[in-house]
Amino acid sequence: MAHDIDDRHEEPGDEPRLDLRALDPMQDPPHWHSVVAATMARVDAVLAARAGADDPLDLIARWRRPLLVAAAAALALLVPAELALERREARTERVERLVEISTGWSSGKAPAVSDFLRAIGAESPGGEAP
Repeated sequence: MAHDIDDRHEEPGDEPRLDLRALDPMQDPPHWHSVVAATMARVDAVLAARAGADDPLDLIARWRRPLLVAAAAALALLVPAELALERREARTERVERLVEISTGWSSGKAPAVSDFLRAIGAESPGGEAP
């Protein structure tokens, strides 16, 4: 036995209606006005706090000094480290030049005094710096 769709469901008008009168603000006007007034007071307080707050540029400007201190501290640590690395690199270069001279010498080529002085980082006899 086949049933029609209409047989299984009630008509839309037959369903009980949901009572939404409790949500109507005009059911209790004094309460509604007090809720609106309290909400507006909180909104006014938030807006007043925002008006007194700093804008983004002021916030960035406040970070200027701590950032400068951090940059100065970084430089105070990095500059001596860089100078130490430069000295180490210069010593390494001198050792490499001495190795070149010694390998040339072992192959029968005698180094010139200026080459030797340049390799150790001293002035050559002519008074010129390496």
